[in-house]
Amino acid sequence: MHHGGLAALRVECGPVRPITIVVEDPATGDRARYAFLRSPVRIGRREDCEIVLPQPFVSARHGIVQFDELGARYADLGSRNGSAIDGVPVSPDVPTPLSSRSELRIGALRLSIARAPEPSVAGESVAPVRPGALTELMEALARPPEVDPEAAWVASLHPGQSVGRFELVREIGRGGFGLVFEAIDRQLGRRVALKAMRPGAHPAQLQASWLQREAEAAAQLNHPNIVTLFDVGRWEGGPFLVMELLRGEGLDARLDRGPLPLDDALGVAIDAARALAHAHCSGVVHRDLKPSNVFLTDAGWTKVLDFGLAHVFGSEPSLAGGTPRYMAPEQRRHDPADARSDVFSAALLLHETLTGRLPEDGPPASPGSLPGVPAALAALLARALSPDAGRRPPDGAAWLEGLLAAQREAEKDPSGS
Repeated sequence: MHHGGLAALRVECGPVRPITIVVEDPATGDRARYAFLRSPVRIGRREDCEIVLPQPFVSARHGIVQFDELGARYADLGSRNGSAIDGVPVSPDVPTPLSSRSELRIGALRLSIARAPEPSVAGESVAPVRPGALTELMEALARPPEVDPEAAWVASLHPGQSVGRFELVREIGRGGFGLVFEAIDRQLGRRVALKAMRPGAHPAQLQASWLQREAEAAAQLNHPNIVTLFDVGRWEGGPFLVMELLRGEGLDARLDRGPLPLDDALGVAIDAARALAHAHCSGVVHRDLKPSNVFLTDAGWTKVLDFGLAHVFGSEPSLAGGTPRYMAPEQRRHDPADARSDVFSAALLLHETLTGRLPEDGPPASPGSLPGVPAALAALLARALSPDAGRRPPDGAAWLEGLLAAQREAEKDPSGS
């Protein structure tokens, strides 16, 4: 399975209307039509893209079209020459809605999108949870329950039961926080993941203003590499989160079978770095980046889970808002965590993804300590794993820039010399 470039995940919502993309080259008069039943559609010069464009102004991984039953979106992958929609340049990594009237330009090429008519469903929305909803939920949870939550939990959380407008279909995960179900949103007619908290697993108190602000900001993150939080709510058994439904496996499960090849490991790291860059730009720090919070999709892309929410709704054993094994040194000292702490954790993930293990005695001492890993990437890992936060890349954007440079070097010299 290949996991390269920007992560994009289809939301499993039953049958999805097909999409067609027409590519026109005014310079030559060439015109090609592509039809797709599954999202995402990757565009670039690489042969593993769904639409391969050989023009020199097209980057190896130029852009991506995502679509589900609610609409289509395009994101530029930080390409060299950029993209434009209806004459307006699009910002890298920012999903932009596409309609049948939109014209996507990649250099001289014109791309148009065609779909079946969109359904008319009252209340349709792909926006994240509304601002303030998390704070309201925390305040509601602070009040005494009206019923015995344990009794409600036992009685109602099983397939076939309903939690509000959501009908539980099947259990897909469990942990210290509670249970995760595949569910049907009867109002919007889409399948979602409903994460219900177990009674007694209380969320963090939002007494610190920074924590409240960051939790609300995290709920508004909208990026192809970050799982979308659709809604939050409370039922008689406790709080729940409603998120997009993922198909695939966690990075932790994949690593149980051994390390990934260099190209795949770099692709996963770049996907996660794009998520970090977006979140850090919005003032959100993850603080608990670990393999179980990185998801590899069946479509070949990667999502980061629990952004900014792990320390609010998480209830698994942790220290200073993180999982000790993947924490930066400053987190272990109970010092404040920032974007550089996420970079340290991301570098640990990449090291484990490449080698199947975490570094035993601090950061790699030299490029030669990681056989088969290109020197530029090994050097970047050594900086990112420095116990001195000031020596690391300062945030997700800088970490991403370093990874992309290392990827370019690896493509020039596959031997890694």
